[in-house]
Amino acid sequence: MAPQSNSGPADSSPRPESTFARATETTLQSLPLAVVPLLASLLSPAKIATVLSKPIDGGVSFPVPSGLPTLWSFVQANGLTVSGSGGAGLSPFVWLPLFAVGLLIASALEAGFVGAVANRLDGESADFLTNVTRYGRRMIGVNLVRFAVVLLALPFIVFGPLAILVVVGLEYLVYGLPFVVVVERVGVVEGLSQTTSYALSASPEYVGFGVAYLIVGAVTSFVLTGFVYGTGIVGILVGSVLVAVPAVFVVAYGLLVFRALAAGEV
Repeated sequence: MAPQSNSGPADSSPRPESTFARATETTLQSLPLAVVPLLASLLSPAKIATVLSKPIDGGVSFPVPSGLPTLWSFVQANGLTVSGSGGAGLSPFVWLPLFAVGLLIASALEAGFVGAVANRLDGESADFLTNVTRYGRRMIGVNLVRFAVVLLALPFIVFGPLAILVVVGLEYLVYGLPFVVVVERVGVVEGLSQTTSYALSASPEYVGFGVAYLIVGAVTSFVLTGFVYGTGIVGILVGSVLVAVPAVFVVAYGLLVFRALAAGEV
């Protein structure tokens, strides 16, 4: 009698696709969406004017993931860099309207962008305008939270680099907010509670995504900052194009991370 094999039947079920592979696939299927971060980079006249009016800046930013990465996620044009250079001052009567308009535009673009990438992850058509309507008000709240983070760090500016550590620490606590409000379809307050819970519980996915992005972003910032300030308008145009497609990948990856967290898969 032939000896029986102790091995069971071969597992023919497909292995789950990795987060990186799925984010890459979605990015390649969603290349037209790269126009959104490209436009967001170029629709920043104050930042562009700051770069064009200053000498070469050798600073570096330490970014955390966001729902709409742009050139200005890596090239700081408003002062909080290691080099400590500051942007030009504006009258409150000029700054406040510019801030309000910028807030509305940035929030609309981020809402449409994150929602559209989420659509593509589900195999649906990217309905940008519907997502602007669906998530626009929430993204206004998200951007106000980010602004509050900067305000909370202002008292530490007198301590130089300490202000950067404070900002990075606070941004780490809230960076998941634009992803959570889309993935879990919750308001800003509930989303803020959820993302800080992920951060404080030191979820490996939350920490890993944030730290990996910060490291890659810092290296990218060091290169892009010198290039953009050194080449002016050409650098701004080239830098905006270079950041556009990776921005789609970052958002696709972030949505997958927070879907897994919401489902308790990690």
